[in-house]
Amino acid sequence: MTLYSDLAQNVRPNNYEHGSVITRKKKGRYYLFVVTKDGSRRVEKYIGAADNPDAQERAEQLKAGAEQAKALRTTVSALKQARIPSPSLKLGKILEVIANEGLFEQGIVLIGTAAFQTYAALLGYHLRNAYLATQDADLLVASFVGTEDRIDMETILQRADPTFKAKMHNDDQLPKVFKSKDNFSVDILTKFGRGRKSPIVIDELGCSAEALPFMEYLAEESVEAVALYGTGVLVRVPPPVRYAIHKLLIAQERRGLFQTKKAKDLAQARDILDILLETDPDALEDALEEARSRGPKWKKNINASLKEMGRETRQGRLPIEVRTNAKKERA
Repeated sequence: MTLYSDLAQNVRPNNYEHGSVITRKKKGRYYLFVVTKDGSRRVEKYIGAADNPDAQERAEQLKAGAEQAKALRTTVSALKQARIPSPSLKLGKILEVIANEGLFEQGIVLIGTAAFQTYAALLGYHLRNAYLATQDADLLVASFVGTEDRIDMETILQRADPTFKAKMHNDDQLPKVFKSKDNFSVDILTKFGRGRKSPIVIDELGCSAEALPFMEYLAEESVEAVALYGTGVLVRVPPPVRYAIHKLLIAQERRGLFQTKKAKDLAQARDILDILLETDPDALEDALEEARSRGPKWKKNINASLKEMGRETRQGRLPIEVRTNAKKERA
């Protein structure tokens, strides 16, 4: 936890800037360039003439940043060796290009299994279901604040993998799903607005987003987390308790072919709930009661999911004594 806290504090982009400084000769003069990593690309930028004092100072700053980046990579490796979940190489590159573009800072929130994998470090416990492989990344754009410059989501994702292509459906003005050649999917999601229409166009990102039930619950709050890829990627995710309650809600909406997703929803919710029951039961009860109070369907879904998980409710409340056969392991 100390290592993770140190990583989270130092991984911020404005804390350091780094890259490999190289020298090129052209027409008898030497020039400095910096090479940085962005997904699957190597980006080369001009610094200045090698004999220019300002360029030399800039190069020294970048070299110092490179040393700090090396230390961060060592920390990431140590955390992974301690069995803290990390994204796959593909997912790591995707998160990296989104972070490099500043989209998490502008309000995009990582949800789904990719977000769940970050909770072991936030909670301080190993999560049994955090090691499940995922072939998709879900991005919530409900609170996204764009800029005057239009950003194209497909172009951004192609920096992680050039094979990413937009997948259009009949009702799409702009794409809401992007897939790579190896079938990795990035889905853009949002909450319902007035009229409960879906999909909703997100002009600032050159895409649309599919609105889903209960997504407003995740959109209300997010926290920072570090995905263990490269030097660490600073992302935004829902608070663990909201993630778990959202899973209780949507599990009861799964039908037919989506039953396998229901089992995954409940397994992830149970992992988090059991930890919160031990570490902060009062806050968990408050969060459950607040969610139940939002409407009959909210209360019905939450209680039905708790019952299916073997967490019987008493007068709508979760019993204090909840134990699983598998002993929880402290991270």
